[in-house]
Amino acid sequence: GMASYLSILRHNQFQMLRMTENLRLLSLLEMGQMPHHREVLDLAELCRDICEGVRTLLPKAEISFREPSAPCLTACDGELVESLLLNLLANSLLHCGEDGAIRISLERPQETLQIVVSDNGSGISKDKMETVFEDYLRPIELAETGRGLGVGLSVAEKIARFEGGSLVLTSEEGHGTKAVFSLPYVSKIEFHSGVTHRTGRMRSLLTAFADVLDSGVYREPYL
Repeated sequence: GMASYLSILRHNQFQMLRMTENLRLLSLLEMGQMPHHREVLDLAELCRDICEGVRTLLPKAEISFREPSAPCLTACDGELVESLLLNLLANSLLHCGEDGAIRISLERPQETLQIVVSDNGSGISKDKMETVFEDYLRPIELAETGRGLGVGLSVAEKIARFEGGSLVLTSEEGHGTKAVFSLPYVSKIEFHSGVTHRTGRMRSLLTAFADVLDSGVYREPYL
């Protein structure tokens, strides 16, 4: 009926939104024109909120977050780091299928903070791993246009470098993928403002996971 038709239209709109937003970020980062807004971000809160959002939108998805034993505050651009994490999760969800399991953990080795996202999905082949962060440069097949154009991982890697960190991907075809995003650890963050708390992340999740979610999700009450 009309409601179903409208949800398909909304779904298509969010798929386009995801593609254009990732291309916008990629363009700004490549040209060195990305403004840097630094704020104090609680990485544990970010991971926790996003996990809860995934469970709401994809009740069958098996996603877990291992809480850190110590506070994980960092100084960064919160929206960019959120975008990085959502792109990593979108990649995992795309390759996991309904039976897949995704694990997120926060670790603090030496002078770094690490967000680790691992899955037991289909993995990435060795030949693709060599150019996985440059995937957006290759010619696009028409059949792929609804799959985010391979831009998400490129954006994530460029955000990691922009934040003074790194993104390392390891994968084995048929056995899953592990992504490690490392940020410099700041032991004493001297900001006048407190920790930034964001609300209303659902729209960001609906955009980031547009290539994974069913059209039925794009009805109320999430919008």
